[in-house]
Amino acid sequence: MLKSYIKIALRNLVKNPLYSLINIGGLSVGLAGFIIILLYLNHELSYDKWDPSLENVYKISARTDEDILEQTPAPLARFLKDNLSEISASTTIQTAGEFEIPLSSGNKRIYQKGSIEVDSNFLKVFPYKMILGDAATALNKPNAMVISLELSQKLFGDQNPIGKTVKLFNIIENEITAVMEKPAGPSHLHTQFFWRSPYEKGNLHWENWSYLTYVKTKQVNTVQKLESAVNAIYYDQRLKTGNQSLDAFRKGGHQAGLFVDAVKNLHNFPKHGNSNFTTVSVLLILSTLLLIAGAINFSNLSLAASIRRTKEVGIRKVLGSNRRQVLWQFIGEIAMQCTISLSFGILMVNLALPYFNAEFNVNLSYFQSGNAGFIAAQIALCLLIVVILSGLYPAVVLSHTNTSNVLKGHYSTGSKGVRFRNGLIVVQFVVASFFIFGTIVINRQMHFMQTKDKGYSDQQVMRIEAIQKTRDTDFDAVQTALLNLPGIQFVSKTTTVPGDRVADTSTVAIKYDGNQYRMASVKVSSDYFKTLRINLLKGRQFDGRYADQNTRTVILNQTAARKLNLADPVGKTITFPYCDSVPLQVVGVVKDFNVASFENTVLPVVYTINNKACNFQSGGAILLKLNSNNIPQSIAAIEQTWKKIEPDLPLRYSFLDENFQKLFAANIRLQRIISFFTITAILISVMGLFALTAFLTRQRNKEIGIRKVLGASVAQITTLLSKSYLSIILIAFLIASPLAWYAMNRWLQDFAYRITIEWWVFILTGSLVIVIAFVTVSFQAIKAALANPVKSLRTE
Repeated sequence: MLKSYIKIALRNLVKNPLYSLINIGGLSVGLAGFIIILLYLNHELSYDKWDPSLENVYKISARTDEDILEQTPAPLARFLKDNLSEISASTTIQTAGEFEIPLSSGNKRIYQKGSIEVDSNFLKVFPYKMILGDAATALNKPNAMVISLELSQKLFGDQNPIGKTVKLFNIIENEITAVMEKPAGPSHLHTQFFWRSPYEKGNLHWENWSYLTYVKTKQVNTVQKLESAVNAIYYDQRLKTGNQSLDAFRKGGHQAGLFVDAVKNLHNFPKHGNSNFTTVSVLLILSTLLLIAGAINFSNLSLAASIRRTKEVGIRKVLGSNRRQVLWQFIGEIAMQCTISLSFGILMVNLALPYFNAEFNVNLSYFQSGNAGFIAAQIALCLLIVVILSGLYPAVVLSHTNTSNVLKGHYSTGSKGVRFRNGLIVVQFVVASFFIFGTIVINRQMHFMQTKDKGYSDQQVMRIEAIQKTRDTDFDAVQTALLNLPGIQFVSKTTTVPGDRVADTSTVAIKYDGNQYRMASVKVSSDYFKTLRINLLKGRQFDGRYADQNTRTVILNQTAARKLNLADPVGKTITFPYCDSVPLQVVGVVKDFNVASFENTVLPVVYTINNKACNFQSGGAILLKLNSNNIPQSIAAIEQTWKKIEPDLPLRYSFLDENFQKLFAANIRLQRIISFFTITAILISVMGLFALTAFLTRQRNKEIGIRKVLGASVAQITTLLSKSYLSIILIAFLIASPLAWYAMNRWLQDFAYRITIEWWVFILTGSLVIVIAFVTVSFQAIKAALANPVKSLRTE
C-alpha cells in the first residue's frame, strides 16, 4: 500500500511539472529564508555563552544623575574586589574595538583589530583557554601579551611565538607569553590580542575615567542584588557627604552610583544602550511571515491541483478506501513534497550563506558551536509545522468529498470551505501588504539619512591613521610637511572623527556657574572647523594665539550652549573636572553636526586644543582637506611624504564620505533583505491567488457558460469573477495597515532623526496591492470568459 502511494505521488509530480515546480519552489524559498534567520538567531543567542563561568561575570558602569557611562575610574575594579566578599575577581580593561593598532615584530609590520589593554587579573575573570603558555601566569609580567592563533600565524607563521617581542604603535614593547584558543562561541569583546601596558601603574587614579570594569562573583547573582551591593559600598566610601544615607540620597532624586549588567546579556538584552537583538527579532518575524505565506501558497496550490484528483478519490472510496486512508495518503504526499522543498531550501541556504555571512560579518553554518543536533531538531520541527499548515486542509477536503457528487462532477466544499480559503488569501495579502508598506517606509528613511545635511562637508576629506607621537608632539611638523604638498588645503586633527564606526560618546562633568553639566570633550587643532567647513555661529574660531594653544579657550556646539542655558555664551568661563584653577573662556559657538549616524542625537560638545587643562585626551586621526582635480596624484604625494613621517608603518587612510556611508551598513542590509522578502511575498501571494482563482473559476465553468449563452459580455463576466477577490484584498490591506504602521513606527523610534509616516504611504501601498491582485485575478477571469461555452455545458 505504501509503495503504491509513493508511486502515485511521484507520477503526479512528474505529470504536472510546472505546478510541481511552482509549488515546491515557493515553499523552498520560504524555508530557505527562515532557516538562514534561524541560524542567525542561534548565533546571536550564543553570545558570551562559550564558558559556563561567564554566568558569574558582570560589567560595572558608572551612573550620574543624567547618564550611564561605560567608562569608569581606573581603581574601581580593585576597590570592589577589596570591599565585597562575594566578588572573587575583578579586572580593568581598555578596548580598541574596530581601531586597527600597528604591530611590528622583526621585519613584519601589520595593522590589527581586536586589541584589549588589560591588567594582571583579566584571565581570572574571562576564562580564555591557552594553546601555548599557562593562563595562570600568562599576565604576570608587566609587559605580557597574549595573542590568538590567527595573529600568531600572521606575525610568525608556524614558529613558536612564546618569548618573542612585539611592538605596539612602534613604541611599546611586549613579550608574548601565551597563545589563546579561539572561544567556542561569539563574544562581545572580539579580542585578537590582549596586553599589559608599562604605564598602567601611573594611570591608576580616580580621576582617570577611561576604563571598563568587570567583576566575577563566587556565585551567580541577580543583577539587582549585585547592583544594590556595589552601590551601597561605593556610596558609603566614594559619594557620601555628611551623614546622609543612601536611601535619603536616592529620595532626593540622585541617581549617581554604579550600574550593573550581566555579561551574558550585554549583546542581546542590555539594561542600557542599543541591542543588536532588535534587528534579529525583525528578521525572524519577517522570515516567519514569509514562511507562513509560502505554506499557505502551498496549501492553495495543492487544493487547486486536487480538482484533477477528485474522481480518483471517489473511485477509491467506491473500491473500499475509508476517509482515514485517503487522509493519510494525501498527508503523506504533501509531506513528501514538503521534504523535497526542504531539501531545495537547504541547498539555497548553502548558496546564500556566504553572501549572508559577508553582509552581516558572521560565520554561520549548520554545525556552529557544536549545536548541530539542536539546529537539526529546530528545522525538523519547522518542517512538521509546515506540513500541518500546508497539507492538513487539502487532505481533509479531499478525504471528506461526497463520492456520488464527485463522480457527477460537483466539487463544492460548502460555505465553510469558501470562508477558510478566503481567509488563507487574506493572510497572504496581509503579509504582502505588510512587506510593501515596510519597504516604502525603510526606503524613505534611508533616503532621508543619506541626503540629510550632516552639518559639515566630508567631500575630499582624507582620514589618516597615525601613532600618538605623530598626532601629538610631532603634529606641527607633520602639518607643515603635508601643507607643502600640492592639492592639500587644510591639515587638522581630532580625537573624535566624523564617520568613524565607533565614536567616543563619553562625557565629562563641565562646571559653569557653580553647576555641573555632562558634555563630550573633543580635542582638535586650529584648522579643524575649516577642514570640515563647519559654520561658526558666534565668536571666533581657534587660531595660533597662546590662549588657544595652551587650552585656555573653548568652542561649544549649539547643543552645549543650549545645555548651559546661554543665548550667547561667548566670553563666559567654564572648567574641566578636578581643574577649577584653570578657567577656560568660551570664544565661539559652531553649528551642530553629526559625527555618528542618525540613530544618535548630537551630543553637547566642548572643543579645545592640546592637553594643558587637566583633561588629557589622545586618539583619533589626522584629517586632510584636499582641493585637487587629480586625487590619485595627491594620494601618491602624501604616501611619499608619509614614508618620512612614519617610516616603519605604511600609510593607512580612508575618506570621510565613504566612512559615513558605512555607518548605514546595518540599515542597508535590512533594506535589501526587506526588498527581497517583499518581492518573494508578492510572488507567493500572486501564485496562491492565481491557484485559488483557477480552482474557483473551474467550479463555476457551467455558470459562466450559461451566462455567456444568455448574453453576458466578457467584461461583465470578468467583473463578476473579480469583485469578490478584490473585496478580500481590501480586507487584507485594512488588516495589514495598522500592523505595518505600528511596526514601522517602532522601528523609526531607534532613529534620533527620522521621517514621519504620511497618509500617501497607505494609499500607495493599497493601490499597489489592489493592482497586483486585479491583474492576477483578471487573467483567469478573462480566460474563463473567453472560453467556448459549448465545452463547459457539454454533459459527460
